[in-house]
Order: sequence, then structure tokens, then C-alpha cells
Amino acid sequence: MNIIHISYGPTYRLRLADGTCVYMNWHNYLGPDFYHDKCEKRPIADWWENKLICDQLNWFCGRGNVA
Repeated sequence: MNIIHISYGPTYRLRLADGTCVYMNWHNYLGPDFYHDKCEKRPIADWWENKLICDQLNWFCGRGNVA
């Protein structure tokens, strides 16, 4: 069985304060989706509970949705 994943926007690589990276797919209407990998196969569940990810999201939005 093949699964087709269609991305609806560019994937941004964001470096967190602890040195790790997460990948974010941004849509102006739907908002962010965060992933552990660039291929968007391992989503991050409950990302809003991770302060480091929320800090990077605030930084991204503060720059006008540009990384």
C-alpha cells in the first residue's frame, strides 16, 4: 500500500534553543504543522506544549512568516 503525502506549503527548518531542529510546514489559513523529519512522515504531537517550539513559532511569526 502506497501513501501519497501532499504538502500544502514550503517546509521550514527551525533550530531550537537546545540545538535540535524541527521542520515546520506553514499555511496562512491552517497555521503550522511540525515534524521530526523533512519528509513530513513523523509529526510532532502536542507541539504546543513544548516551550522551545512555541518560542521558534513566535520568532517565525514576528518576522512576517519568513525563516
